[in-house]
This record gives sequence, C-alpha cells and structure tokens, in this order.
Amino acid sequence: MAEALKKLSVTITGMQDYVELTQAIVNLYEAGILQDENQRRQQRRATLEEGFGGVSPYYLHMLNDRVRTVSFLSGIAETVNPGDVVLDIGTGPGVLAMAAVHAGAKHVYAIEASGIGERAQEIFEANGLANRITLLRGYSTTVNLPEKADVLVSEIIGNDPLGERVVETTVDARKRLLKPEARLIPSKLRIFGVPVTIPRTELMKLVLTPETLQNWRSWYSMDFKPLIQTQQDTLLRFFIKPQKVCHWKALSEPFLLTEVNLKEHKQMSIENSTIATVETSGQLDGFLTYFELELGSTTWFSTHPSQANEDNHWHIPVFALVDPLSVQAGDRFNVTYQYRTTRPAGQRVAIARV
Repeated sequence: MAEALKKLSVTITGMQDYVELTQAIVNLYEAGILQDENQRRQQRRATLEEGFGGVSPYYLHMLNDRVRTVSFLSGIAETVNPGDVVLDIGTGPGVLAMAAVHAGAKHVYAIEASGIGERAQEIFEANGLANRITLLRGYSTTVNLPEKADVLVSEIIGNDPLGERVVETTVDARKRLLKPEARLIPSKLRIFGVPVTIPRTELMKLVLTPETLQNWRSWYSMDFKPLIQTQQDTLLRFFIKPQKVCHWKALSEPFLLTEVNLKEHKQMSIENSTIATVETSGQLDGFLTYFELELGSTTWFSTHPSQANEDNHWHIPVFALVDPLSVQAGDRFNVTYQYRTTRPAGQRVAIARV
C-alpha cells in the first residue's frame, strides 16, 4: 500500500482523491490483480458490503419470482442425474444448489462472492445438506475444484441478459471446471427484438422532445434547449417491467437478435445482424428486447411481456429512437445486436433502413 501510494501520490489533490485511491488499491489487491511478486495470488475477499451481500431485496425479488425459480428447479430435475457432480455459479441463497441435491447430485460445489454466501451456508446446514454441498467463496474465474463437474447451473442472467458476464463465466468454467460433455443450465439463451410505438407520455420521460422542453420552460421559466446538444445517440436504452409494455403497439412479430449456445460458444464479444420487416404501419419509436432460456429438455423460460408474471423480477431493455420514424407495412430494417466485454461493456442495438 505504501509503495503504491508513493508512486501515485501525484494524482492526489485532496482527501476524497486519497480515499478513492486507497480503495482502488485495496480492490485490486483483493481481486488478485495487484500483488507482491513473491506472494501467492490472493483470493478476492467477500464481505457483507460487496455486491448483493446480506439478505438484499434483490434476493427477495428473485425468490418471490415463483415462475422463474420453479422453471430453474424443473430444468435441474430434468438435467441432473443421480451421482452427478454439480457446479452452481452465483449460488446466492443456495436454492439451485439444494435443488441439485434433491435431483440426485452426489455433490454440489456452490460458488458465491458476495456476503449472501454466509447465509447460504447456514441454509445448507438448516436443511441437512451441508455434507453434500461445499460452499466456495469468491468468483468462479479464480476458484479451482477438487474434481470436474458433470453439470453447470448458473443463474447469472441480468436485465441486460449478458450483462452479468454469463458468456465469459461459462467459457472459463467449460475450460477449467467442467467435464468435456458437461450439461448446462441454462444451455441456450435467445434474445429477441420487437419494433414498437412507445406511448407519448412514456417517450417524453426518456427522450428530450420539443414538448418536454416546452413543459420545463412553462414550469420553471428556464430554457433547457442546450441539453439537446448532449443527446447525440440515435438510440437510448432504458429498462422497464415487462407488464408495462403489454399495451404498446407492436409493428411486427418478434424477431431473433442473437442466440448463444452456452455449451459451445467461445467468442467473448457478439455481433449479429438481421433483417426486420415492419408488418403494421405506424410510428417506429424503438425496439423492446426480451430473452428466452433453455433450462432443460422440455423447460424454457421467457421474459416476453405476454408471458412474464406479475412477480417477474427482470426488467426488459428498450432502445428508444431519438428521432422516431414513420413506417409503412413492408418497410425493412437492418438491425444489429452487439455485446461487448470491453468498455463500454453491455448490449447495443443499431438500426438502418434497407
């Protein structure tokens, strides 16, 4: 720490800089990135303050999402065979690890980096399963197993379905932690797009429209026109509960943006283009996206607005056009879906008329 501070002290201009710099050094050390050349690599230490530590509302939302949880339990029951060794990445409170034991797994290795791992261990003990589930603290990319697994379970799917690094994590696990013919839950992830007309009241909350600027001027007696210059992206992304978009006008049937076969996929970044045809005339304000997961031989889960239950904890991404387009039935668009691991990370959608 002293050596790092000495070398970087020229960047410190005040107490806040000092606090942020020391915290950054500690984070790099605990992640195993910054280390003494004679030291063994440090496992990242998980604390109750990290990530979704403790009994966060995040986990309450997931467990209250009964359709999601039961779908994963069904997938595990279909996939895990008696005697299997199972790896559960991001076990959280441990529900999927315990389900694997109930399905006949000989042993489960449950990996968790955040503080919820402490509660998970207590839950395993309370259910009499601690002798068949080994909790490993840290990130799967820094963990080694005493034996390779037959099945991988990983519910690390975010609102941006690839945003919690499920692709990168799975590629690493397949290389180091799984048997060659291991089964995966989920095994496939599909992302769909739907061109939509967004209700004007919703659009005005998200995109700087002339009406929005006029409202602000009348409300506050101030001119905000210079903000228009900062709105340079052609598509703006926001997240919304699936139930709230059910009444939006869809201009076509859903079309596939990309499919990721997690059992075989090797590329960290994804780019795929498809031609979408407008089937209903109207105003094209943007695209909503949703995902489907293949969880077992007969089990699929979807966040499609018409299928998502009221307790669904995922929000779906919507890409809103800054300048909406008037379209006619038969108009075609080239829609490109991108996912990048490099900064700025995450999914992007680009469109162009054909």
